[in-house]
Amino acid sequence: MSVRSAIDGVGKTAVRGAVFLIQLYRHMVSPLRPATCRFIPTCSQYAVDALTEYGLIRGSWLAAARLAKCGPWHRGGWDPIPERECRSDFTAAGTDGELPANQGKSVSFVV
Repeated sequence: MSVRSAIDGVGKTAVRGAVFLIQLYRHMVSPLRPATCRFIPTCSQYAVDALTEYGLIRGSWLAAARLAKCGPWHRGGWDPIPERECRSDFTAAGTDGELPANQGKSVSFVV
């Protein structure tokens, strides 16, 4: 077992624990309070989505930033988690800047 997989396992366990606490809040505390959330999805659903998509550190940061918006100074509305950025940096893959070969177009011929 590598160190990287051990860290990933601990991170996933921590995310599951945080999601469990959020779900506990949603089912035990939230029904006792009036529905006043001004965002769609709700802040608790946003936090669950951010944690499962981005992990504990960035997901917690996104959830905290969303909670900071909760107040009369923000009008609310549709506010989903941000999309992941797709990176197409081929030099990081060790190809020395060359583009990958096209799929299905081979120029080699085997006799």
